[in-house]
Amino acid sequence: MANNLNEKKFTGKLPYKLTNDYFFKAFLQKNQTALRGILCAILSMRPEEITSIVITNPIMEGNALEDKDLILDIKLELNHSQIINLEMQVENLGNWPERSLTYLCRMFDQLKNGEDYKQVKKTIHIGILNFTPKGFPPVLFSDYFLYNPRTKHKYSDKFGIYMLQLNQLGNPEDECNMPDLYYWATLFQASTWEEIQMLAQKNDTIKKSIVTLKELTADEKAKMQMEARERYRRDMASALDFGKEQGLEQSKQKISALENDLEEAEIQKQSLQSDLEQSEIQNQSLQSNLKQSEIQNQSLQNDLEQSKSEIEKLSEHIRMLEEQLAETKKES
Repeated sequence: MANNLNEKKFTGKLPYKLTNDYFFKAFLQKNQTALRGILCAILSMRPEEITSIVITNPIMEGNALEDKDLILDIKLELNHSQIINLEMQVENLGNWPERSLTYLCRMFDQLKNGEDYKQVKKTIHIGILNFTPKGFPPVLFSDYFLYNPRTKHKYSDKFGIYMLQLNQLGNPEDECNMPDLYYWATLFQASTWEEIQMLAQKNDTIKKSIVTLKELTADEKAKMQMEARERYRRDMASALDFGKEQGLEQSKQKISALENDLEEAEIQKQSLQSDLEQSEIQNQSLQSNLKQSEIQNQSLQNDLEQSKSEIEKLSEHIRMLEEQLAETKKES
């Protein structure tokens, strides 16, 4: 069958892209040449440096997936010295840093009771993403390790995360600087057999992998599982959209309630402002009346002082007249 499929020319649109996680896992599980090729491209290894690859969580091709198999990462042991988790993640759930670190830490915690810490194997989480997580650089490929940001000293190379962002394809410099990785990323995004044929002319490992792609896309049981994964992804996307719509509606209701509260607060503020202005006017009026009263009081004080002075003068005049009258009486 493989020879017949290899000779048969496939054209047109692929039934599913390799971003379909069942297709992705089934393809790399079925074709270790392809798995070796993508690992070499991501880890910057030569093919002869890979002596063994053991997938520790294989799927039974064509069998219906159980709920526990909904996460279709590829967990493998490389050269009996490295533990690698290879993940195809298309949907941006907003939790990539936490998700990848959680997966990595779970794999790193591998020692059994009594084993020496030096026996811990290098652990790598590889994320093939169709999005750029918030805050991350918009580049095709990134690798992360524990290191000192001041001195740039790497703490250990036994704990790392690699990211291949398919949505960043298209930069000619990437194709020039890391051609094999660029071609594999392009293969994962390919939607037609013509695109795959063009890539096969540029990369011999991809060329050797075409027959496996043909076998899987021609296998009815495999296609049923690919479709099941597409439905699952669509359902998840619908659920997320519904959740976003519900959240948006709730947010709108909260905003409307807050706007009403703000409007009422503004009315109360204006009322208080008006009362304050009236109080200011009344205060100014009282101050003015008080000032007038003080002026009137001062005027009355002046009049009183003047009256007192005139009374004193009249009293003195009366006293003088009384003395003159007394003197006149004596002379008479």
